[in-house]
Amino acid sequence: MSCRRSEDLSKPTIPKFVESIATTVRAQSGSADVEAVVLRAVARRSESIDLPDVLELRSLLDVDGAQVDTLEEQVATIISAIDAELAGWDRQEVAA
Repeated sequence: MSCRRSEDLSKPTIPKFVESIATTVRAQSGSADVEAVVLRAVARRSESIDLPDVLELRSLLDVDGAQVDTLEEQVATIISAIDAELAGWDRQEVAA
């Protein structure tokens, strides 16, 4: 884990961010891996998440997209899961 601090993914810009990612997923003709698209977008937005972090996050995320009604809700759920995982990393680094 090279991530040094969790990203504040709950900033007021989140609705626009979620909408942007949902638009990207829709543009990929339904064959898009929503988790992968969200992870790429979060990594691009972040100053502290690098490729090893993205790969580790990808292996750790367990989001059930069937539990949500819209693509936007699925994207928001994935972002919340990423945020929670990064917060856990921060706690581990502080304890170390």
